[in-house]
Amino acid sequence: MTTSLSATERARYSRHTLLPEIGVPGQERLCGATIQLRSDGDDDAAAVTRDYLERAGVTVRSPADVTAAVPTSDTIDSLASPALRHAAAAFVGAFAAVETIKVITGAGRAGELPADLRLFLEES
Repeated sequence: MTTSLSATERARYSRHTLLPEIGVPGQERLCGATIQLRSDGDDDAAAVTRDYLERAGVTVRSPADVTAAVPTSDTIDSLASPALRHAAAAFVGAFAAVETIKVITGAGRAGELPADLRLFLEES
């Protein structure tokens, strides 16, 4: 569903509308979209996903047009050491938001995290 941007929304999202991947039509789709977060997603990652999507103009509620594929806690725990868990949750939450934005705007298909991705601290 698309919607015309109000003057306030045009000002608020002016940087988004300058991006060729989004533009005014994509921002209208973002402002008209509703998403829900995957219910089994990690809470920390889901909070980041929600924040990014709401800042992009998307409404988060159920029922929704699109479901954001927020990775599970097990996924985050498998890709990061405990010391980097918070950073990993933020990273995958942002990734989930960007992939959802791609779907909503029609800028591409949602990708997946690489299976071999690992976040770790080098030991000194």
